[in-house]
Amino acid sequence: MTVDFHEEQRFEWFWRGATLIPVLIVGYGVYRQAWLGRPFAPNSLLWPAFIVTLVVAAWFTRIKLITEVREGGLWINYVALWPERLIMWDQIQSVESITYRPVRDFGGWGVRWGARGIVYNARGDRGARMVLASGERVLVGSQRADELARSIAEHAGRQAAASS
Repeated sequence: MTVDFHEEQRFEWFWRGATLIPVLIVGYGVYRQAWLGRPFAPNSLLWPAFIVTLVVAAWFTRIKLITEVREGGLWINYVALWPERLIMWDQIQSVESITYRPVRDFGGWGVRWGARGIVYNARGDRGARMVLASGERVLVGSQRADELARSIAEHAGRQAAASS
């Protein structure tokens, strides 16, 4: 299998770091209650909260968006967040690289869908927007949006529109 484009993206460090704040707060509660003997919260809440915050923080560090242009189609895999997706080349009617506003246009980062279509993004404000034969609109965020759109267009047999 030939891969002509490969990109891996993770959420910005700020968002990954933000998941540690609950771990630190609840971890302090465990330390205070278990080792110092000073009450913080009921044990029936404290220990489950500590375990959940650890699991969520560990899970969040594993999340990454992998985008590949392969012989068989465009492969999108949001590891540990969303099922992988393969868009066959004959399904793509048009593709263009764009600049968008993640929060205003889609409500943030991750996998989002709505009136503007579905978006797979992890960081930044650039991506390759496609219109599929079914009419579905798909936007894939990329730090190398022009290169991604060009590679998709070459494989789909169409010209990438340059827009920003």
